[in-house]
Amino acid sequence: MDVREDDIILSSGVKMGTTWVNRILNGLLHDFDEDGNTSKGYMDDSFPNRLGQSYPEAMPPTREVERQEMEQGEDKRMELVKKNFGDFTMDELLRQPSPRLFSSHLFGQKMLPKKLFDGWEEDENDGSVFNGSCGHKGKGRLIVVVRNFKDALVSLHHFRGVPKDGWYGNEHGPGSFRRWVDLEDCTNAYGNAFEWVKMSAGAVDAIGPERALVVYYEALKLNFDAQLQRINDFLGLPRLSKAKARAICHECTAGNMGTKVGGRFNKVVRKGIIGDWTNYLDGEHWEEID
Repeated sequence: MDVREDDIILSSGVKMGTTWVNRILNGLLHDFDEDGNTSKGYMDDSFPNRLGQSYPEAMPPTREVERQEMEQGEDKRMELVKKNFGDFTMDELLRQPSPRLFSSHLFGQKMLPKKLFDGWEEDENDGSVFNGSCGHKGKGRLIVVVRNFKDALVSLHHFRGVPKDGWYGNEHGPGSFRRWVDLEDCTNAYGNAFEWVKMSAGAVDAIGPERALVVYYEALKLNFDAQLQRINDFLGLPRLSKAKARAICHECTAGNMGTKVGGRFNKVVRKGIIGDWTNYLDGEHWEEID
């Protein structure tokens, strides 16, 4: 991927706040002016990420590849992707207006774009990019979103309905709890959350504080205004006016997002509260996660 200097890559753990922070970033970058008025492209679903995150890892690279996959029996999967994340290809995602926003669960130096990190080099023969030791400076900015693991686990457990193997497992599988704490063979999408955070921390350290920011879900919930200002400053945007901040705060409430975005939002967001984990499992199991 040819990363630009003003690209923003949002890397968020599963059920850790991707949809919410994606909406916040759109508010800062594209949706509101300094007077708090909506822009021309506000809520325009012809652009990626405007009504919810558009995951690059879920997209076909081109319309031609999409057509081929549909002919090979992938039509139901493709329709599900479009319904939840928008009707886009990777080519179209790359053509979005600057500053471009890429929202993903992909993480760490092995999965994120090579040009995001210092030391990248490009093969003169085939154009492939790899991490070297004396190459170019990294480009773009990385925002990593993390959340209390216990609340993330509870949210994932209820995602798309309670799983057949429940919390503790049965004939259908090991159960949500055991999958979460399995450090070797976790079958959850994007793997084990502990490894996700470990690799993400490595990516943040490699890039450095000028181009990498960690956003904590709980901090956003408890002091939205301060965290919004922090994100705005990190992105190098003009001074955040009170009117624009108020507009984004109102826009990004769960009730407002559910009403405006509708089905796509409601399919991926549950409660979004802090401490819901205390209503599930018991002390012994939470101690194992600790």
